[in-house]
Amino acid sequence: MKSVKRRLFWILAMLIGIPLIWFISIVWMTDPPIITGQVIRDIEYKPGLTLDVYTPTKATKGATPVVLYIHGGAWIIGSKEALNFNRFNEAINNLRDSGYSIVSIDYTLASTEQPPFPICLEDASDALAWVIKEAESRGWDIQNIGLFGESAGAHIAMMLAYAGPETFNQTCSNVPLRYVLDIYGPNQLEGIFRMPAAESYYSFLEQLPTPISSRIDLAQSIFGFDPEQDTLRAQRYMALYSPIRYCNEMAPPTLIIQGDQDHLVPVDQSIALHHLLDSLQVENQMLILPDVDHGFIGATTDQKKEVQHLITEFILRHRFLH
Repeated sequence: MKSVKRRLFWILAMLIGIPLIWFISIVWMTDPPIITGQVIRDIEYKPGLTLDVYTPTKATKGATPVVLYIHGGAWIIGSKEALNFNRFNEAINNLRDSGYSIVSIDYTLASTEQPPFPICLEDASDALAWVIKEAESRGWDIQNIGLFGESAGAHIAMMLAYAGPETFNQTCSNVPLRYVLDIYGPNQLEGIFRMPAAESYYSFLEQLPTPISSRIDLAQSIFGFDPEQDTLRAQRYMALYSPIRYCNEMAPPTLIIQGDQDHLVPVDQSIALHHLLDSLQVENQMLILPDVDHGFIGATTDQKKEVQHLITEFILRHRFLH
């Protein structure tokens, strides 16, 4: 009995500890928090959900461009405060120095009682609608709004950019997005649940008692049902919420950045998206970083600088000049 309990303890420690260590390691290797300039925190954009506004650090003439930032976390963890502890602080500060406002949002996270889709997409669309509604009073330029997402947040950003925010919010004005930034985001959900990391996760779950495994079952949280028990429904679900399915000639310019050693999102997805956008003659740019994992783990100093420069340059280059 003691050996069973001991084994259970170590399995739980691995399930909980490995993601926690991974998260801490990312935070530890990033730049210091963004502490310059004014930040207007915890503005309610819909009941129960808030966002933060990072105002420009230097005044410029005319209305202010807006970048809507969507955090990652596998749709089950994370918060808008992640903007302060991510891989893009230099780019964010450069943009604010160039007169940009950055809006970082919270959205509904998945649980065993509530799968993430479509509610997180509705939330992000509601946040975009809030930006448009507030634009006049806050001095924002609705002709200069773009989306910036990382990991799960990049998936949400691409869904809005390619399917259109009005798909998830009928009251959202059809304002053209200037660009979308896909930072190691999944564009085909099926590939996520066939990755080696996911297989290892499920093998651990199989060793746990059902009352415990059901409380930490990633698939149950993401799907809202057991995809192994209803594969046809799972296939429809994954297709419905795969951004690449919605790509068309009207897609906004897209920046794709990912490491070629990503263990959470297949790098082939970024390459496939790049080729599809090329075939549709949609402007896009792709940077694949050699020997770099998800969250830019393993990136060299030069690679990190390249990412910061590319993000800043891409957004500035797509600013609409009135």
